[in-house]
Amino acid sequence: MIIGWTKKLLALGIVGLMAIGLPAQAEGLLDKARGDGLNVAFYNFKPYAYVDENGVLTGTDVDTLDAVLGRLGGKIADAKAIDWGALIPGVKSNRFDVVAAGMFVTPKRCQEVRFSEPTFGIKQTLIVLKGNPHGVADYDSVAEMGLTLAVISGSAQAGYAEESGIASDKTMQIPDNPTAIAALRADRAQVYALSVPGSRELVKGVPEQDLEMVSPFSEVAGRKATPHGAFAFRKDDGAFVDAFDAELTAFVGTPEHLAIFEKHGMFADELPEQNTAELCEG
Repeated sequence: MIIGWTKKLLALGIVGLMAIGLPAQAEGLLDKARGDGLNVAFYNFKPYAYVDENGVLTGTDVDTLDAVLGRLGGKIADAKAIDWGALIPGVKSNRFDVVAAGMFVTPKRCQEVRFSEPTFGIKQTLIVLKGNPHGVADYDSVAEMGLTLAVISGSAQAGYAEESGIASDKTMQIPDNPTAIAALRADRAQVYALSVPGSRELVKGVPEQDLEMVSPFSEVAGRKATPHGAFAFRKDDGAFVDAFDAELTAFVGTPEHLAIFEKHGMFADELPEQNTAELCEG
């Protein structure tokens, strides 16, 4: 398992124990996990995976992955921050072994990667300037008022915007939180769409305290919208994922797992309600 100083070096990019020799598919990912360790891709975003003020890589996904690999006798070797749109291509091309980024399980993504069982299931919300000047409540209200909605490119929220009838020219595709915050403050966008845990962390962490999140909701465009997050692997690493899932499902919901949730501002009511097979079916 990752220990403190090693995690800090990993987060700073100083340590890079990259696997050598045969590719993961040939040597077996479990052997690799127990040997050199797995190469991890993450998207720097609270609460799932982020570098804290001490330069340590942490988050619900990182800490859960570390714990479950430890139960298998494995470890993380290297972790790199990657743009959201490069996460799935990176794991598919063997650049990484696993994506730990709070990634939602969707039917489309299930066609490209093999997801583990989920570790959380969460509601949606919207971020607006303090006082909610436009009275936004959900995606429908954004569409009705013709407001501009900021979404991270390739995110589930981009899909929700389209499903809710928000015009493409009113959907601002952005790369990260700082870009969205700047857009809100400059009135280039009036709303920023995120899931609840990420919104809580963002609103809490802005020194100016000039943002707020609307009341969480669990439906978008008339259908349930409580996405579940999981780890993403290559499809041909299924044997490893089966072994990983056996330990993961035994770990999720335990006091140790809930302590990870609490540490990063998540709650027991955000534990998963569906399994990956159901989520992949849509």
